[in-house]
Amino acid sequence: MKMLFIVTDSEYEPHCLKMMREKGISGYTMIHDVSGVGKSGAKMGDRLHPGASVLIMAAIEDSAVEGIMGCISQCVRSSKLCESTHAWVVPIEASLTI
Repeated sequence: MKMLFIVTDSEYEPHCLKMMREKGISGYTMIHDVSGVGKSGAKMGDRLHPGASVLIMAAIEDSAVEGIMGCISQCVRSSKLCESTHAWVVPIEASLTI
């Protein structure tokens, strides 16, 4: 299993979730109003640095990584996701489900 992390502008959240559903990702955790500084500048949710991002995390099968990352890349190229969208996939060393 892998953990997928996607950070994108809040306004792109609906398309990102739609893309995930289409790729068979049914479960995720989302954190709204994520602040930070990146290539698109600062997004702190204040007057000086307006805007915020959303962080979406989902556990995915190893076999799904290539297709999902390719889809995210295509969505950025076709402007369905903003160019400052970032995605990372990291190994899940252990998990606990109660």
